[in-house]
Amino acid sequence: MAKSVKALITPDVLKWARERRIKLDLEDAAEKLNINPERLEDWENGKDRPTFAQLKKIANIYRTHISIFYLPKPPKDFSPLTDYRVLPQAAAPDNEQNYRLKANVLEVFDRRETLIEFYELLEMPFPEVTLKVNRNEAPMRAAEKIRKFLNINTEKLPRTKDRYKILKFWKRTVESKGILVCQTSANAHLSVQLNTFRGFCIAQKPFPVIVLNSQDSPNGRIFTIIHELVHIALGESIIQNMNYEDVSFQNVDPVEVFCNQVAAEVLVPKKELLKVVDHPFNSKLLTEASHYFRVSTEVIMRRLLTLKKITNQKYQKFRLEQEKEYNDTNQKSKGFPHYHTRLLNAFGEFFARTAFTAYYEEKITLAGLTSVFSNCNTKHLAKIESAIFA
Repeated sequence: MAKSVKALITPDVLKWARERRIKLDLEDAAEKLNINPERLEDWENGKDRPTFAQLKKIANIYRTHISIFYLPKPPKDFSPLTDYRVLPQAAAPDNEQNYRLKANVLEVFDRRETLIEFYELLEMPFPEVTLKVNRNEAPMRAAEKIRKFLNINTEKLPRTKDRYKILKFWKRTVESKGILVCQTSANAHLSVQLNTFRGFCIAQKPFPVIVLNSQDSPNGRIFTIIHELVHIALGESIIQNMNYEDVSFQNVDPVEVFCNQVAAEVLVPKKELLKVVDHPFNSKLLTEASHYFRVSTEVIMRRLLTLKKITNQKYQKFRLEQEKEYNDTNQKSKGFPHYHTRLLNAFGEFFARTAFTAYYEEKITLAGLTSVFSNCNTKHLAKIESAIFA
């Protein structure tokens, strides 16, 4: 029986991809590759080489293209994201969750590079993102800048109770300004728990990116979009799992507190809120305010608490009632989006439109378009096309 052909890769690049790209320990990487650590160490030292079949598995685990391993030397690494996660002391994310988070980050970095390549192929100028805020300025002033940048006010919000339509509205509003908004990987095996991360952003230009956790509620994702947009305006690429509704603002980085305050003011401006609830507060006013601002009652209550319009006791009572309602609702079975919808959410409409434009103008082939969308079946491409251009 013929021996398997060895892949003539560069050992230093193999080691770089593990240590600097996916950031896995030798033992963890070996376990995922189903080999012993000594064997992987021999590959990285040049004492031995993997077969091409083994290299394909490595590329998949390290979330990179096979061609990377044939480079003569390691490429320049991207800047790491600042970690603003507030991790539960008793339940820090395990190795698998951390791996999935890293894999999602790498997917997004690659997606951004692909988007840049599409624009170059199409000879289109990069959109200029001019939004800037300073963490020392008043949150209300920063929020004004963001609303002006987005050209948004409360009257422009869609008059619907469908939370997913409101989420889509905010995605499209932000993407219209040259910022890619996408969600976690369409691959179920790379899903990430909310306590591992709620959102992250890449503030690099052109095409800053906001990434949402698909496991979050629509209202939670809306708040994360604005929270991450504040970080982009600050020029910071970050990872966070902070929940606006839950956090007490104690022992939390002041930058995260600032971003939460600004996001809250963008979604529910103080002056407008006080006009709506300028009466003895009751459940009817809460519902009306939630409907008017197109946010959850939770966000309204949190705003009223921070503005000292309700007591902490009243807020905590509300939270207990909400938790019971949430648990009762979650006992019911939930469906899952179709695969083409998961793909479109993962890549973002901005990216999808650009990819199809490159295909229409014959800058890439159908095979290239399929490859861009995780080598999906062409029937899924047709559904994505219909969703964004119908």
